Amino acid sequence: MPKYDLIIIGAGIAGMTAAMGAAQEGIEKILIIERESRAGGIINQFIHNGFGEKFLGQLVTGPEYIDFIEKKLDQLGIEIVLNTSVLEISKEKIVTYVNGETGVTEASADAVILAMGAKETYSGNVIIPVNGLTGIFTIGEAHRMVNLEGYLPGKRTVIIAKDKWAFLVARRLLIEGGKIEGVIIEKNFSEIADEQIQDIIDGFDIPIIENSRIVQIEGETRIEKAKIENINTKIISERECDSLLLSVGFVPDISVIKNLKLNINAETSGLEVVEYKTSMEGFFACGNIIYGEKSPHLREVNGIECGIKAAKYLRK
Repeated sequence: MPKYDLIIIGAGIAGMTAAMGAAQEGIEKILIIERESRAGGIINQFIHNGFGEKFLGQLVTGPEYIDFIEKKLDQLGIEIVLNTSVLEISKEKIVTYVNGETGVTEASADAVILAMGAKETYSGNVIIPVNGLTGIFTIGEAHRMVNLEGYLPGKRTVIIAKDKWAFLVARRLLIEGGKIEGVIIEKNFSEIADEQIQDIIDGFDIPIIENSRIVQIEGETRIEKAKIENINTKIISERECDSLLLSVGFVPDISVIKNLKLNINAETSGLEVVEYKTSMEGFFACGNIIYGEKSPHLREVNGIECGIKAAKYLRK
C-alpha cells in the first residue's frame, strides 16, 4: 500500500493551495486526488479578473490563477491524480480510490485534508416547478456553458439572483450578444448591492426587478414566458424569454466522508473546524466544504493556512 505524509481530497483552489502550504513547511510526500479531468475546480469557469491577489499581487482570471498554482505544485513535486473518484476514507486515514488506469487503489497517510468543495443543489428556494420545460439552468451551469463550452443558454434570459455570481453571468451574456429580460431579486437591490456587484454591473444595462419572485413559467417544450409577482403589491407582470437561470443552494460535498461522522456546522452545513482541524484527529478541512452557503459571498477562498496547520501536526 502506498504511504504518504499527506493526502488531499480535491484539487480545487483550496486543495491546491493547501498542498502548497504543506510543501513550503517541509512536507514532501503529498498526494492530491481529483475526480474531474482537470485541476482547479469551479474557478476554471470564471474568466473575470477576480483571483490571485494574495499570491500574484494582482487580480487575474480564474484559469490564469489555476495555471500559476499548477506550475507551483509541479515545481514542488506534488503528485496529482485526475479522473479519480474516492470510494472511502477510513478513520485510520486509508483512502480507497478508483480510476480507469489503475483500477481500485488504497493509500494511507499520516494526515488527510478534505477539500471536496460544494455543489449546486436545489434546496426549495425556487417555488416554481421547473422540470417540465427545457431552457432552465443553474447559475453554475450557465457559467460553464458560456465560459468553457462557448455557447449561450439562450438569447433572451431571465435570471433569479441572490449574489454576485448571477450578476457576473448576466454581464457575460450581454457581452456575448444575449439579452437580459430581467434579474429578479426578492430583496431591495440596495440590500445585496455591495462593491463587487456595483463594479460588475457598472456600464451595463441590466434590468433589475426588486422585491419580486417568479410564480409561474409557461411554454410548450422550452420556456417561453415567466410570470413575476411583486412581493409587496402582489401585482403580476410577464417577461418573454427562452431561458431561465436559477440561483440554487450551495451545499458542501460530504457524501464520501459520512462514515467518519465528523461534526457538522449547523449554519453552513459544512464541516465544523477549529483552525482547520475537524472533530477527528489528523483530519483537516478547507475551502467550500467548510463555508457551504457562505462561499458564494467570499472574495477568495484558499487553503494555504490549512496546509500549514497540517504540516505542523505532521511534524509533531
